[in-house]
Amino acid sequence: MSEHSVRYGPVSCADILGRLIRNPNYGGARVSLNGWCSLERISTHTKTGFQQALQESIEREGVRNPILVWSLDEGVYLTFGGSRLKACRALGLETVPAIINDHTGAYERFPEVTEQTLPETFIDVPKTYEFGPDGFDYHYNLERARRHAHDPAGFAWIDGEPEFIKQEFPWVIADE
Repeated sequence: MSEHSVRYGPVSCADILGRLIRNPNYGGARVSLNGWCSLERISTHTKTGFQQALQESIEREGVRNPILVWSLDEGVYLTFGGSRLKACRALGLETVPAIINDHTGAYERFPEVTEQTLPETFIDVPKTYEFGPDGFDYHYNLERARRHAHDPAGFAWIDGEPEFIKQEFPWVIADE
């Protein structure tokens, strides 16, 4: 499958079935996109303070950056933006802005995204991305602009004090 378009538009939060993973060795279900598999939507742990701050930010200023989804014959799958999607669901939003790798033609009514128009879809434009044979892809912490104010744990959470870790990562330290 190589015919596709990259679009920018709203996606129903309820329509996103799970995650799309480039590495088929994860043991998920194979999909029509060669070398990819899908994982069912599962409940994952989220940093408590970060999720709350993200929800408050979305309430104040909207969703700053689109999530990244793929529309395949099997359904719509997320690749990046899980925290934003979870926050939108918690806030009761029905749709979330997305960059859509449309392999089905279901989103052709929305504007096409090109290298020239990509910056118009983000507030925090990714520094590294590619328009490849399967579609648009990036690996990037879109919420970096919020990290210092809203995510004090960042990526170095293991160095935190036990009380901070217990508050921000309640699944890591069990109550005694």
